[in-house]
Amino acid sequence: MKTFLQVDALNKLFGSNTVLHNISFEIQSGESVALVGPSGCGKSTLLNIIGLLETLDSGAISLEGRAYPSINSKKATLMRRTEINYLFQSFALINDWKVSKNLSLALQYTKLSKQEQEHLIKTALESYGIGEKFDAVVNELSGGEKQRVAIARAMIKPGNLILADEPTGSLDKAMATIVIDSLLDSVHANHKTLLMVTHDMSIAQRCDRIIELPRHQ
Repeated sequence: MKTFLQVDALNKLFGSNTVLHNISFEIQSGESVALVGPSGCGKSTLLNIIGLLETLDSGAISLEGRAYPSINSKKATLMRRTEINYLFQSFALINDWKVSKNLSLALQYTKLSKQEQEHLIKTALESYGIGEKFDAVVNELSGGEKQRVAIARAMIKPGNLILADEPTGSLDKAMATIVIDSLLDSVHANHKTLLMVTHDMSIAQRCDRIIELPRHQ
């Protein structure tokens, strides 16, 4: 398999507090990888750094062999728009918008026509069993439905890296199982690469591989 994401000797401090120390790993193209570790070890911070939402203090990251740009550069903005997809525990949906309009945001930087976008959105929603929610307003949905909408959005957005931060954290166990099944099936079917933070080892063990972060002393 081909190396897709590479992290080399990454360090992050908040003031005098070292949050991440000398973190290195590789993720292969098409892998689903769970990121686990004790509370406070920097899992979400690492995900945000990889997602170009936070800066690192030292070290290097590359995606498909290309070095990461500076976080405030135009290249970083382009990478966030076209190469990196996010899944959050809070869903990050606009609650008073329709489902279809939320998903259309994932396609705003593509060259697809309005009709092509609508077809892609409908197909994605149907694949997660929520095709009838196309015209529903987000705040009318259950937690499980919202997370499936968020997964659908991540799958249709250009870019093969999905960063998921506790994507089932706000769901009950039964719904979490349904959602994680949908996510992992979609990652593999759509040839995406997943890095997922989770505290639930039963979910982590469903991934291809687990990376455990130590608590830095």
